[in-house]
Amino acid sequence: MVKEVKILLHHYFYPHQSNNYRAKSLHHSSIVFYIILLFAFQLFFGQVEHLHRGVLGYATDISVENLLSLINEKRKENNLPPLALSAELSEAATKKATDMFVKNYWAHVSPTGTTPWEFISSSGYRYVYAGENLAKDFNTSSEVVSAWMNSPTHRANILKPEYADIGLAVVNGHLNGGETTLVVEHFGSKMAAKDFIKETDEQITYNYQISGTSAQQKIIPLLNSVAWSKTLSLTVTEFLLIVLFLDSLYIWRNRPVRLIGHSLSHIIFLAALLGAMGATGVGVIL
Repeated sequence: MVKEVKILLHHYFYPHQSNNYRAKSLHHSSIVFYIILLFAFQLFFGQVEHLHRGVLGYATDISVENLLSLINEKRKENNLPPLALSAELSEAATKKATDMFVKNYWAHVSPTGTTPWEFISSSGYRYVYAGENLAKDFNTSSEVVSAWMNSPTHRANILKPEYADIGLAVVNGHLNGGETTLVVEHFGSKMAAKDFIKETDEQITYNYQISGTSAQQKIIPLLNSVAWSKTLSLTVTEFLLIVLFLDSLYIWRNRPVRLIGHSLSHIIFLAALLGAMGATGVGVIL
């Protein structure tokens, strides 16, 4: 029994005369099977999510507490004071996230022309500086903050010295035909009392900067379709990479004569990789 298993593994994963000196797992038929299996799973998760939205939804590990901690860590690394969590700005961020779900849009300005500053002002926050970051389709707080920090405009918002307060909302819902998590981040500095008094007599020039992300309530469904799809895709990709590496190593050392070339296999293999990586789902910031 052990010998049979060893022969089977040898045939499928190690170049040998029995498999034309190419692991069976890298033959054209096998790679096509991986591609079909991968997309079948993606289709399955998509259909189940569509039919059972209450059971199979978009689960994330994003929280206001973690976002605030990570953002203030980045500010500390750049010798900036921490931002204080503002109830008013958080209310504005929640309203913005809810508005995007209700009106089904993904933008800083709503289809009706409502700007981020109107959400902030309507929450009672009188600002002299204000900014907004948006994000969606991420799985963790660290992914969100990393994406913002890798974007010059979003990074500028997070590290803007003039900001003193921050509001955060993490909201799950249905947008543009799919389940997602929106993260909204509002920054601000309150208007001084003397400036607030002057506002009734003269026009105030507000300084602001846009970027994008929204966050608020955390919903954990029974099955996380995005996580399962991503795990499956990455598993297939890593498996193919390992087998291809072993195959290339064997060819480099032994230089066997194969009856068929390997160009087509590599093309199909790359197509499988692209399909796997494309199915993982990448977060978006605005």
